[in-house]
Amino acid sequence: MSKPRRRAAESHGEEGPSAERWLLTYSDMITLLMVLFIVLFALGQTDIRKFDAFKDSFHFITSNQVTMPPGGPGVLSQASAIALIQTNPFARLNSAAGTSAWGATQVGNQYSGAQPSGAEHNGAAPSGAQHSPSSLTAVAEHAALMKAAARMQSALEKAGLANEVRFNLDQRGLVVSIMTDKILFPVDSASLQPEGFAILNAIGPVLAMLPNQIDVEGNTDNQPILGGPYRDNWELSAARAVAVVEYLIDDHHVDPSRLQATGNSDTRPVVPNNSPAHQAENRRVAIVVFSTTNNVTP
Repeated sequence: MSKPRRRAAESHGEEGPSAERWLLTYSDMITLLMVLFIVLFALGQTDIRKFDAFKDSFHFITSNQVTMPPGGPGVLSQASAIALIQTNPFARLNSAAGTSAWGATQVGNQYSGAQPSGAEHNGAAPSGAQHSPSSLTAVAEHAALMKAAARMQSALEKAGLANEVRFNLDQRGLVVSIMTDKILFPVDSASLQPEGFAILNAIGPVLAMLPNQIDVEGNTDNQPILGGPYRDNWELSAARAVAVVEYLIDDHHVDPSRLQATGNSDTRPVVPNNSPAHQAENRRVAIVVFSTTNNVTP
């Protein structure tokens, strides 16, 4: 009678550890569920502004078949950047702005020092994509700058002032150029006039929403100043830049730490000062929204 009891005891002892093995599976399942919820929580913390910019840039790339060149240092090359810029919103910004020189959009050729050649010059980029984080960030910011330009253009069109402002994307970032004489300021003056207020009211809200550093540059032609409160074109260009900066701060609450004013006098002409029409084009205020991905600082 003792042997069956021993066997029962031995059988009970063998079943003890194996009966608890389900706890390992259970604890593994709980751990995996915890990791899953942590991942879901992390995915839910999305920066909407950055996501929108990335979505727009991805749409630009896929809809226009723009690809990054193979290899390279991991940043946008001249060819791919020009291809991206040439195929997107700036080409459509002033579609209803007529044939005015200030209604025409200048795009892309100043993005780098050299001109593209061959297929790249025609807007085609090399095939074969290697997307580094830095290049994707650059594409996203360029998309964000172009989106901001489109918003400013739309506001200007509603105000009937689209022909007075020109948008350009160069190696510094987005450049918004506004004619000065009879638009922003009277001749040889730094006092904003009504049409100038209207232009700044159209673009100011968009500038206030951007995180980028901004430089307001005053530019003049090469004609000397005769009389008036300003001794020369240096003083006049600087005073006009300061007037625009102060209006953006006071009326549109742009963060002063993001702004600076620069007077260029006649040192940065966009065309030769060889005719009254060209001189009028050189008299302008340029609002430069600096790109952060190119490590450009004011």
